[in-house]
Amino acid sequence: MAKVKEAAQSELFKTDTTWFHMFKEIIRNGTWARLSGSSKSLYPVIKAYINFESGAAFPSIDTLEQYSGLSRASVIKALKELEAEGLLIKEVTAGRHSNYTLIEKFDIKDGEGRPAASVSFDYLPSYVGDAVTELKNFVAQGLALPDGKTNFIKIDNLTINIANGGGNAININAGMDTSKMIKGIKDMLAKKDTPEAQLVNDLVTNSSKPDAV
Repeated sequence: MAKVKEAAQSELFKTDTTWFHMFKEIIRNGTWARLSGSSKSLYPVIKAYINFESGAAFPSIDTLEQYSGLSRASVIKALKELEAEGLLIKEVTAGRHSNYTLIEKFDIKDGEGRPAASVSFDYLPSYVGDAVTELKNFVAQGLALPDGKTNFIKIDNLTINIANGGGNAININAGMDTSKMIKGIKDMLAKKDTPEAQLVNDLVTNSSKPDAV
């Protein structure tokens, strides 16, 4: 009898205590102000459906309608706007289901308030802490190209891509020691011949091959 009562109580009291991150930068860099009301309603709904480990969300249009309070047409329009803003990547699977990945974007300025770098990474809840650590490391090290051009850094599942204005990219697997990675990049920019610079150079060479993944 006690077990039946306990089971009945557990059915009466249920709530979802999970939560998700929303970085202040999306507001401070002006992105939130640019978004339409529909996109602002849809963005947190998609984020609430992000898988903790994979970073993917695949709610149906009907689900997005229900929980955003938007019409079907408004949902579709808002999805396109979020894609255009670079905040969302939409992939359609073989079964015509859509998978969504949200992108976090940060602007970094130097001590005089000038643009120094643009940073983006896939929103992956289980690795948000690691991605933020990599971002803080970059800011702390003050990495910059000799020509003064803006750096573009993409942290994607803990893979960092740094590209200069000419589109040349350095792809680095963050599984390697972070301190060696940072030192290698700095040594390359300073044209120093060190083991760390050679390691980064090898990664750049391999990534530039036609068959590189």
